[in-house]
Amino acid sequence: MHVGWCAVFRPHPDRPRPSVEMLRRSVAGRLHLTPRFRQRLAFPPPGFGEPFWVDAPDFDAGSHITALTCDDDAVSFETFHMLTDAALSTPLDRGRPLWHVYLVPRLEDERVGMVAKLHHAMVDGLSAVELGLLLLDTERDAPLPPPPEPSERWLPSRVPGQISLAVESAASLAGDALRGARTAAAFAFSPRRQTAALAGTLRRVAAVVRDDLLPAAPDSAVNVPIGPQRTLVRGRVEMDALERARTALRASGGPRVTVNDVYLAAVAGALRTLALRRGERPVPLKAMVPVSVRSDSERASLGNRISFVFLELPVHKTYPAARLEDVHSATRAFKESGRIAGGVTVLSALGFLPDPLKDIAARMAASARVYNLTISNIPGPGVPVFMLGAELEEAHPVVPLSEDHALSVGVFTYRSGAFFGFYADPDALPEVSELPAAVAAEVAVLAGQRPAPRRLAVV
Repeated sequence: MHVGWCAVFRPHPDRPRPSVEMLRRSVAGRLHLTPRFRQRLAFPPPGFGEPFWVDAPDFDAGSHITALTCDDDAVSFETFHMLTDAALSTPLDRGRPLWHVYLVPRLEDERVGMVAKLHHAMVDGLSAVELGLLLLDTERDAPLPPPPEPSERWLPSRVPGQISLAVESAASLAGDALRGARTAAAFAFSPRRQTAALAGTLRRVAAVVRDDLLPAAPDSAVNVPIGPQRTLVRGRVEMDALERARTALRASGGPRVTVNDVYLAAVAGALRTLALRRGERPVPLKAMVPVSVRSDSERASLGNRISFVFLELPVHKTYPAARLEDVHSATRAFKESGRIAGGVTVLSALGFLPDPLKDIAARMAASARVYNLTISNIPGPGVPVFMLGAELEEAHPVVPLSEDHALSVGVFTYRSGAFFGFYADPDALPEVSELPAAVAAEVAVLAGQRPAPRRLAVV
């Protein structure tokens, strides 16, 4: 359940090449900005509630920032991809802070490679980007942060014992009860207004259950038992091509679609291509699309502030323009339905279930019956960012896989490019390597750079 990225940087022409030692020093000078990086999970006794974040007394940044190769080894791209997949196939140690950064100091074209992963319990996709910006610079010549003064050095808080954890859990549960009591009091003093608000909430929740959770996802080749191996297949599409695809439909009399609609339609077309190559009849798939519900004041905060939306990917439609129109209709419908707010309410309600029921509900919500695959759009900065003077040139995101889901798709927009990360179990879905070219072909057709395909016979 880690999110992350694989990135490549162009070194500064007049500065030393980034090294693990330099990166450790840079990160150590900024850890006070992200205290969660020095915390681990502590588990209260069974039945006493959720785990807590506590300071890791033995924290050492050096053990979380490591090199995959020696500084002077010129690593081929094939080897870098293999090292990336091996790093992403290794689970994070839940007894330590839940993050790790791997550096490949020298690639065969003299650039620098990086792989980073953080557990989804720490961050969602958007806050992972914010954390990335905290670890990077917006100026090419930014100096290394100075080491902390002796008086400013971090001292971990005492690790609480099991009794303390139980007491804190009880206090948290009491706080939940108090908030519930306040809600009841508010209802008693203003029943008409509270009834109207409750009715609206119930309507939104009912819409989520009716339209999102109850309709079963169809059987698909992307929903099979998966093992521990992971691969990150990279793709890139220029933002200019996506913009042309977005405006072309409008110019031909169609609706005003968004770039996000183009992403979803392109993935639908690529999955159709794979189905036809396998000799299968393409069927519409159910995609889970995370939606950020962060306010501006929460942009730099850690944790998960996402809701979910499920929509149909029109894999069965023959023509790219028809797929794009269908996707646009689906995204417009969920924006107008209030289902995003309903999803927040459903997720919040799951947190109040008893632990055994919570586990069952979480597994059901992440099952292949509920959705076929996740597609996540993660907006990045429109200006260049730098790591130790080296300019970020590309970054491909990692979106977690849940049980019986062999594929997830992430899109990270940075400057003039949309960088796709097709994250998969390579044994369960070996065709994942074909997706970047298939997505690029779909965008080219939508942008008018290629003719639309002839109608293909469905087997």
